[in-house]
Amino acid sequence: MRNRSTSKTVPGLLLVSFAILALAQPAAALDADYWRGGWRTPLGDEPHIYHYVIRGDRVTGVYCRSCSDASTIGFIDGTWDEEAGIDFTVTFANPDGSIASVDDQHAMLVEGRLIVTGAAGTRNGNAAGLTLVKDPRGADPGGAPAYHLPPGTPPALPAARPAGGGGGGGGFGPTARYWQPGPFQALQPADVVGTWIASFGLGMNKQYFTFLLVGDRLRGVVCGRCDNPYTMGAMENIIIVGDTLYFDIVHQDWGEIDPPTFDRQIMAQVVQNEMIAAILGNDVEIDPDNPPARPAGRGFTLVGPIAPEGIDVWGPGTGAAVEPPPGKTPILPVNPGR
Repeated sequence: MRNRSTSKTVPGLLLVSFAILALAQPAAALDADYWRGGWRTPLGDEPHIYHYVIRGDRVTGVYCRSCSDASTIGFIDGTWDEEAGIDFTVTFANPDGSIASVDDQHAMLVEGRLIVTGAAGTRNGNAAGLTLVKDPRGADPGGAPAYHLPPGTPPALPAARPAGGGGGGGGFGPTARYWQPGPFQALQPADVVGTWIASFGLGMNKQYFTFLLVGDRLRGVVCGRCDNPYTMGAMENIIIVGDTLYFDIVHQDWGEIDPPTFDRQIMAQVVQNEMIAAILGNDVEIDPDNPPARPAGRGFTLVGPIAPEGIDVWGPGTGAAVEPPPGKTPILPVNPGR
């Protein structure tokens, strides 16, 4: 096996070993349903994740180390044979689309485990390769059973509804507790700069929170819809204390308080591309030496940041046009209330 690199080689994958209860099948029985789908290194080891899409003898798919981090993602292309296994390449691209590297690899089933060998599947020349397993956690339970491959793997049963018959999320079972995807990161201004989109608001009325660095200060604006000055506010007094961002949303002529002139204080923390925010109150003084803690409750989520080059509201080249261009028809929300 070899590595064909046009610029830099992807870091070598770790050699791992793992013993699991597996479905050991005769070679003749190992059809595509025993090979397809997701495989990973054992829980607790450095993650290396493969997802194989098998159609006939053609294989495509994705490799990643941290699948929420685009810089770790490569794309799989190859062929599958029931006896010979999967011969494939993993292609990594640079941000401009040029090819960073192409790794030749091979995968073979051994007693329910997938052994991957090749340029990125070996370490220090050890041909034993990388040992992958099916994730023992299975799929997340929802409102209906989630079935699994390979054949014989038990399904994930529906999540139990809370006492009192709590409502489900759009027919997919009860609303789940928030499960944070990682630790909050220590923040620098560069981690915040850009546009973050809130989880509330629909279409033109969705909420944009944009932070920009002006000299050595963070300044910003929140809007939604963003062509109406009655649905926007300056973001001021933006400070960072460790892993927490504090800022004011400044209301000058609109809001639920009469007279509608007040500042609403927000705190937020960032994990991966998720800004988890909470309302501290109105006209609250923030002391950087003794900042307030996160209040009780779930808060709200912003996703970003989108680089500050701009967002084309109606599609490429449309900028911030208020009305849709020809051929663009707004979709009416099911619930028009805000």
